[in-house]
Amino acid sequence: MNREEARLELDATTLRPQDASPEARAMAESDLELGAWLKKRTAFDEQVAEALAASIPAGLRESILQNAKRPAKRSFRWVLPMLAAAAAAVVVGWTMLWPVNSSMPGWQAESLAAVTKVEYGVSRVDHLSRDIEAIKRMLVADQSPTPVRLPGTVGTMPVLACKRIRVAGRPASIICFEIEPGTEAHLVVVDNTGLSDLPPQLQPQFRTSKNWNMASWSDGSQTFLLATTADEAALKKLFGLV
Repeated sequence: MNREEARLELDATTLRPQDASPEARAMAESDLELGAWLKKRTAFDEQVAEALAASIPAGLRESILQNAKRPAKRSFRWVLPMLAAAAAAVVVGWTMLWPVNSSMPGWQAESLAAVTKVEYGVSRVDHLSRDIEAIKRMLVADQSPTPVRLPGTVGTMPVLACKRIRVAGRPASIICFEIEPGTEAHLVVVDNTGLSDLPPQLQPQFRTSKNWNMASWSDGSQTFLLATTADEAALKKLFGLV
């Protein structure tokens, strides 16, 4: 079993860890990166499960089981409202964790949306590597932007992975770092030519949304968003502000 096979198995059993094979569980314990991913993914699934438990209509399970026993020739119109209610509950759970809001500039909202999907495992990264130079080469090969320079100690964090995305209709990149043990910080790099509502040059702007802390800044023709679920002090420390 390789890492990707183990990840897929663990991803399907976050709320039922006993169902994962001993080999997959052992790999999560021995592989620090896989273990950190599993911890984060499990926490997300538990949050969604709690939100669903609070919003699923009473008696949904019993109604489904009761109607499932009825003869097949009977009408299944009862299924539609029940499924609609369950789908609405899923939306409620996701909405509780969604940090994007209408007050953000368009480029920033798109960037944070892409980061959030990566953070919670909804969108997969393209490449895994602990070598920042290897990450840059992979992004160049993908025709995605790489940072020319990074302020403070942003570029010295342990690197984990990268992903090519699109922001405002143009190629952009996400580079995933480990800001604290088990906690990631995601850096979005985008060419700012023609973009509006840009942060100032070399002066990070900070903002918070839901449980996310963010810093955005520009450097020449590149604009950056660094987003993390670590606390604000950990983020500002990267810029020498704490």
